[in-house]
Amino acid sequence: MKLGTVMKCYKQIQLPQKAINLIKNLTSKWLCQDMRAFSIVKDTGLRNLLQEFIILTDEYRTILKGILKEPYENRCICICPDLWPDSYKQISYMGISISFVDKDCNYKSLDLCCRPYMESDHSDANILVSIQRCLMPFDLIDFDQLHFASDRGANLVRALRNYDTLFCYPHRLNNILKRAFFQSKSNKEQQTKTSSTLACTSLISNTTVTNEIDQENEDNVYSSSSTDNEDDKVEPTLPINNKLRKMKFEDLTLAAQEIIKTVTRCKKLVEFVKRSGCNKDIQSFGGIALQQSTVVRWLSLINLLESIVLSYKVTKRVLINRKQQMKLKGIDEKVLKQIIRLLKPFKQVLKIIQTTNTPSLYMVLICTHKLRKTLSSFDELTNYHSPLSTNSSSDIENDIHEEIDMTENEGMKILRMRILALLNLTFELDIRHYCATLLHARYRQLKRCTKDKHDQTYKYIRKRMSEIIKVNQEKDIQPPQKKIKSQQSFLQQYEDNSDPERCFDECDTSGSEDYAFITPKADELSRYLSMDIDKSSLTDNPLDFWRKNQSVSRYCQN
Repeated sequence: MKLGTVMKCYKQIQLPQKAINLIKNLTSKWLCQDMRAFSIVKDTGLRNLLQEFIILTDEYRTILKGILKEPYENRCICICPDLWPDSYKQISYMGISISFVDKDCNYKSLDLCCRPYMESDHSDANILVSIQRCLMPFDLIDFDQLHFASDRGANLVRALRNYDTLFCYPHRLNNILKRAFFQSKSNKEQQTKTSSTLACTSLISNTTVTNEIDQENEDNVYSSSSTDNEDDKVEPTLPINNKLRKMKFEDLTLAAQEIIKTVTRCKKLVEFVKRSGCNKDIQSFGGIALQQSTVVRWLSLINLLESIVLSYKVTKRVLINRKQQMKLKGIDEKVLKQIIRLLKPFKQVLKIIQTTNTPSLYMVLICTHKLRKTLSSFDELTNYHSPLSTNSSSDIENDIHEEIDMTENEGMKILRMRILALLNLTFELDIRHYCATLLHARYRQLKRCTKDKHDQTYKYIRKRMSEIIKVNQEKDIQPPQKKIKSQQSFLQQYEDNSDPERCFDECDTSGSEDYAFITPKADELSRYLSMDIDKSSLTDNPLDFWRKNQSVSRYCQN
């Protein structure tokens, strides 16, 4: 990984000039006064420098505690824990990032901590203890005041089962695609391989297993695994084909098996190209460098396939010059384009939903509906790539999709239906996904959702609003004064029609006796749904609207 790539992963934080000058002075004194490489840890200069780091850390931790106090009291903080192993150092790490919305409707996210996992094992109880120890220095003690978001690691799921938790949407999509293309093994197979590997290693030596278990199996052993548990099922909300979902690789038709093998061959090809230095030759002949993929990010595999298609002829020429043309055997350019066509909707969804600067929870409902609709038939998939479609495509993607076959072979149909079956089974929309979409003014009508879902969403929001009002009254906090109201591709299909009268009529039938409209006076939710909003003033960030309209912004913050 290049240094520039590494630096992009870190957030830009500007220290005060006084602290910068102090660190510079201490570093200079350390380098000038203590030039003994073999006793560097005993040097006074290094100790003074580290002590100053400790002082700065304590100061900024205190500042951060003050910033988090108000969102914590209002239940506006989401904790994202992650646990991963370091096979080289034989240690695990617990990392915690948080996102929150302050009283002024500003969305903020930061990496709270990353420290070695010091518990005796990776049981759910010890994982919870580790999370508590990480949050305690920031006075985030009561977990009932917090929200959690995590991947589907088995032990992590059990550790947070008693708390308000949502699962990471990109992780779920990644797992669905891995299972659909048979790129991950079942838990039983992984456990069998792990047990046999441990047994063989114990006969050879007493050392800890390091390289015998591949990275995918390590992910399954540790609680932060991004692999969904095959037995951890939810009741599907849509009809599914169990035969397609449960079939093994051997059960696939020869055409479908060949497509899976093509993906595997592409990964091996790129691995060879990287290792042999062929990318420089490919670029010198006018092609683009072939990109590698990682098992935990399916988006990288899509980029890998696209890079092969765009440089297919050039790569073939380079391999012929090196007498390695056999590396392209079994990789058909037309098949690659068909695979890319199938995966493009996932690529677009993963790109728009993985944002760190604005809330993206409202996109989950829309993206799920769009994926289900697109995968429901070959015609829908073809329309998604149609030149008249509103889905934006780059010039490179247009080059890939031109001259592609307008027929669907048997293998691609089986894989498409298998992906749809897994999507319907393994991902069930939470009521909070509906609420997040409704609270974005651009999508408040919840288009293409049933009336029952509308009613459930209204009921849930009114229930939460009543709870917030009750808490504010107990704290003797006056509700905020109401102020006088002075793009994205397929997301446009779900936007508001700007018909306030019809919207008000729809929300007037909540189906709930507890929250029925007994008096003519409308509550805050009804006023929001009936507002005449200028759509041109709306942005992708829903908090921009609530910052200007304080009628129900307290609920939006929560």
